[in-house]
Amino acid sequence: MDPADRAWSGGWRAAAWQVLGDLHDIGRNRIELASVELAEERLRLARRCVGAVITLFLLGLGLLLAVAWLLLWCEPAQRLALLGGLAVLCLGAAVIAAWRWYRLAADAPPLLQATLAEFARDRSAWADRAAP
Repeated sequence: MDPADRAWSGGWRAAAWQVLGDLHDIGRNRIELASVELAEERLRLARRCVGAVITLFLLGLGLLLAVAWLLLWCEPAQRLALLGGLAVLCLGAAVIAAWRWYRLAADAPPLLQATLAEFARDRSAWADRAAP
């Protein structure tokens, strides 16, 4: 084999290994980004859950005490109507709250949004390089 041919094939081989190395680095960086995003999302979710549990506990306790106070405050003949009215009010508020939680979950950004955006940028950059 001619030394020039050997150098030519060696150059292609080195370039191919360089491209593979670059692809490996890009993939590793994207996986690291995904793991950071997942860790951040886990912390946000934990904070939301703790906050929701505390809020719901205090709300339930407050409602229970308010109902007890109202029942003791009104006359005995009106207590049954008051209890029914408060039950309807609480159930209506629960339906509204459930609808709002559903909307919050539906409007949340997709998981790993930044990682997916980086993959899209990588793909377009590779497509631009490949285009003549």
